[in-house]
Amino acid sequence: MPVMERPPPKAVRPGEAPYQLFVLTSMAMAIGAGFVLATLAPLSVVLDWGWGANYTAVVQAHGQVQILGWVGLFIMGMAYRLMPRFSGRPLPAPLFVWTSWLALSASLILRMAAQPASEGVWQQSMLVTSGALGVIAAVVFAIVVVRTIAHRESRAGATGYFFLLGAGAFVAQACLNLVLLIQVAQRSGDVLYPLDAAGLLHLQFYGFISMFVLGVATRAVPTFSGLPRSELQGKALAIALAGAVTVFLVAALLTAKDGRSGALNQVEAWSFAMLGPLFVAGAWQAGILRPKANRVAAASQPHVWFIRAAFVWLLIAAGIASYYGVRAGFTGTTISAHGVDALRHVVGLGFASQMIIGMAMMILPEFAIRRMRYPRERMPTLMLLLLLNTAVALRVGAAVATPQWTSLDRFWPMAIAGGLGWSAVVLFAAIFVWGMVHKRSIVESGMTRRSPS
Repeated sequence: MPVMERPPPKAVRPGEAPYQLFVLTSMAMAIGAGFVLATLAPLSVVLDWGWGANYTAVVQAHGQVQILGWVGLFIMGMAYRLMPRFSGRPLPAPLFVWTSWLALSASLILRMAAQPASEGVWQQSMLVTSGALGVIAAVVFAIVVVRTIAHRESRAGATGYFFLLGAGAFVAQACLNLVLLIQVAQRSGDVLYPLDAAGLLHLQFYGFISMFVLGVATRAVPTFSGLPRSELQGKALAIALAGAVTVFLVAALLTAKDGRSGALNQVEAWSFAMLGPLFVAGAWQAGILRPKANRVAAASQPHVWFIRAAFVWLLIAAGIASYYGVRAGFTGTTISAHGVDALRHVVGLGFASQMIIGMAMMILPEFAIRRMRYPRERMPTLMLLLLLNTAVALRVGAAVATPQWTSLDRFWPMAIAGGLGWSAVVLFAAIFVWGMVHKRSIVESGMTRRSPS
């Protein structure tokens, strides 16, 4: 009896995840809260609005909305759209995709409402509920990532390492956040202590955000510049970045538990400094600053400048991490809080925000429709680029200058940066929504032409 050969696997057509919902929600949170608080918080200091103890609560609420709302939700939406294309596998459990959006959105809304509010039982309950919803969102997101990327037939390669490690960091930060919010509720407070928040923020910025953005960048960006992609180097970078973040996190957690010591300061400092060469390696692997060819269509050329600017800021981030980390390592002191603040804003606003905007404008159909209608349009893109980079320069410059610039006037560039960032996201959202509307009209007109008369 002849042996029947197994037929080759059928090509999987990637399903379309509801990325628009994630993108719209992320922009709504940035416009309605994140950048608004980034503007109002420094103004409250320089104009003496008397916010007092609420200032720290507002700043922490702003930080979480920007990290997990503006950047986090955007990353999740783009990951859901790109994972089937990277892996060749369809997204499993569509219900999980919707659950992650609903849970994280509700978590951030509760956090914004509760943290600056007056202390009380309701505030503590809302904070803890916010943390619990964040865990649910992270777990279901991680399940989708693992089941898509880690499948034996996945073709994700090195990108899979970045996504899997980033999803693990996302779950870890959500669990840590819940524990810290429970502690806040137990002491009837409304803010996280700085020592407690240090490990959490490090995990969010460099374990989750940087991991996912570099995962996409090291896979997609080299094709723009005609460069080969090294799977081995990509895997090594993902593992090394996860290791550096883990070492800092353990040291930060021990510091928060037992207090500072010289040994823990050293571990934190040198693991912080390690981010420098890792960021340089990421910029080298992406290759956008050392192109061998130009494989981008003429209409998309302005959008590439977001990616170039993002990697310039990543190199600046590498310098900041190396300088402040090495200085603290040799002196045996704690890392400068102003240096840590500068690095977070360089990575969050300069690198991650510009990468997600640039990649979105190049690959999402809403922006492709705009390019088809207006192939020579340059002004909105250049204006967006100017607004965003000026905002980064002002915010980071204020942080770096603070040790010498002791007057309250240093809060003015922070407030201006918040306003410029808000304007940039409003412009970006307007272009995206325009594309959505015209995309729908194109689809509807196509359906009308195909319908029987």
